[in-house]
Amino acid sequence: MSNWGEVFKQTIKTLADAGFAEAEAEARVITAHVHGGDFSSLCLRFFDACGREEEVKRLAAERLSGKPLAYVLREKYFYGRPFYVDERVLIPRYDTESVAERALGAARENGYKTVLDLCCGSGVLGVTLGAEGRFETVCFADSSGDALSVARKNAAALIPRQEKSFVQGDFLEKIGGRFDLVVCNPPYISAADYAELEPQVRDYEPRSALLAARGGYAFYERAAREIPSVLNAGGALVLEIGDTQAERVRSLLKTAGFVKISCGCDLGGRPRWVCGFMGT
Repeated sequence: MSNWGEVFKQTIKTLADAGFAEAEAEARVITAHVHGGDFSSLCLRFFDACGREEEVKRLAAERLSGKPLAYVLREKYFYGRPFYVDERVLIPRYDTESVAERALGAARENGYKTVLDLCCGSGVLGVTLGAEGRFETVCFADSSGDALSVARKNAAALIPRQEKSFVQGDFLEKIGGRFDLVVCNPPYISAADYAELEPQVRDYEPRSALLAARGGYAFYERAAREIPSVLNAGGALVLEIGDTQAERVRSLLKTAGFVKISCGCDLGGRPRWVCGFMGT
């Protein structure tokens, strides 16, 4: 029987031979996932008999098929927490953590108590805000019932004591009441850009969570027009954006009456969010 160190090295070779540029990093994630902890914990057990080599091989084979690693493992970390993900939802990106940071900042500065995670997908933004902030209620909304099922699972696991609601409908169609804060990571990829996405994204992740009409701006136009109806005076809207969309989205919010509009970048230095406030 192979030990964990041998299984790890073989997994690196399997992925590297198939041309995976991040073979060692992905092998670390796969073997640590099967072991049941982080890689540093696994390193202490390298000379222990593995006993789960076939499971490691099965996951590596799934990865070799081209399936994204997060879908293979049914897990993706976001803001330090493990979120369940599958093909029903978009895989969370670290870029989106900058959106959560801005939303948390606005909430702390203004004492916000209620938040709506619109186009919630797996629920990473709403769950992160619920866990990190001082919100009394978190509402998750999405047009996809499948996505809301994933959001429910994550919210139950990661913010079990938070007051939560889940709403399925077209954008704000079934949203009742008003909120202090709205966060939204909508579809924003244009048809032209969608065609150029790498196959790992285009062939596996839900098209509806990526593609937006009107050159990628359809949801931003709706947000500017409709979100003021559910936002309290003095409340904030924080939108994730594509890295070329900041100026037009700022303009849409300004035309809709938002004030103190700002934009910011992700850790890679790319424009990633726009924030605006409702006048008091």
